[in-house]
Amino acid sequence: MSRKTVLIFTALLAFSLYGCDKAKSPPASKTASPEVISFTKAALYPEGIDFDAKRNRFLVTSLHEGIVGEVKDDGSYKVFIQDPNMVSAIGIRIDAERDRVLVCNSDPGVSVHTKKENQGKLAGLGIFQLSTGKLIKYLDLGKLGGAGGHFCNDIALDGAGNAYVTDSFSPIIYKVDAANNATVLLNNKRFTGESFNLNGIVVKDGYLLVAKMNEGLLFKVPLDKPAQFTQVKTKEPMPGADGLLWGPNGALVVIANGKTNKVFKLTSGDNWSTANVVSSVDTGNVFATTGVVREGQIYVLYAMLHVLFNPETKTHIDKFEIHQLKL
Repeated sequence: MSRKTVLIFTALLAFSLYGCDKAKSPPASKTASPEVISFTKAALYPEGIDFDAKRNRFLVTSLHEGIVGEVKDDGSYKVFIQDPNMVSAIGIRIDAERDRVLVCNSDPGVSVHTKKENQGKLAGLGIFQLSTGKLIKYLDLGKLGGAGGHFCNDIALDGAGNAYVTDSFSPIIYKVDAANNATVLLNNKRFTGESFNLNGIVVKDGYLLVAKMNEGLLFKVPLDKPAQFTQVKTKEPMPGADGLLWGPNGALVVIANGKTNKVFKLTSGDNWSTANVVSSVDTGNVFATTGVVREGQIYVLYAMLHVLFNPETKTHIDKFEIHQLKL
C-alpha cells in the first residue's frame, strides 16, 4: 500500500469514527427558561399576557397604547398588532389550533386613544390571526349588554374554541364561539359593585371559575346551567383578585394586586365547591395583573398600572418585567 493510499485510508477511518461518536453523543440540553424577562417600551403598561409556544414569544397587551407586542427571552420587544379599533388592549388569549389571538378592548380613560364617549363604556373583542396579526373580526360586546358601563377584561378559551369574556363594569360573561359569534352567557346582579367587578376567568371540565375583583371572591359557573352559579367557599377573600390561570397539577393560581399584592395557589378536594390556599408569594408594589404557564413554569406580568392610574405621575415607566414565580 502506497503512502498516499495509507493517508487517505487513515483520513476516511477517522471521519467514520467521528461520525459514529457524533451519532452516539447526547443531544444538546435545552436552554432553561429565564427567571426574569425585562423589556423596554416607553409608557407601554402591559395588562395581559399569553405565550406563543410555536414562535417562542410572549404576547403582551398595552393599556396605554392599545397595541399587542411580542417579547422574546432576550428582552427584545416589537409591535405585533396595531389596529384602529383598539383603545386599551386588556386581556389576551391565544388559540393556536385555529391561528387566532383574541384581545379585549376597553377604555378606562388612560389611553392615548381615549375618547370621552367611550370612557367606561367600551367592551370590544378583537380577533386577529396569530401568524400575521391581521384582523379577522371585531366584535362590539357592549351592544349585547345594553346601556351602562362596560369593560372587556379577561378571556378563557375551551378546547372547542369557545371564548368566555368578563365585563368588569356590567355583571356579564359573554360567550364567543369558534365562528366568532357572540352571545351573553350570564347576566346577574350578584356581579355588580363598585369599581372593577368580574375580572379573571378560566374554564375546565364544563365550568368556569371567575374572580370578582373588588370583593376578592371566586365563583363557579356551570356552562350547561350558568344561572346556577355558586360562590367558591374560601377561608378568606382575596381582594384585588385579578388574573386566574390553571397551574401545574390542576391548582388554581390567583394573582391579586391593589393592597394585597400576592399570588396565591389554591387547591380543591370537592370540584371547587370550596378551595384552600396552599401557598402564596408576595410580589410587592408592582401591580401584577395576570400570568401564563410556560413549559410547566408560572410566569406573572408586573404591569405597574398604579403608576399609569396615578394622576400625579409626570414621568412614565419604560421598563417592565415578566417573572417566573415558584408556588
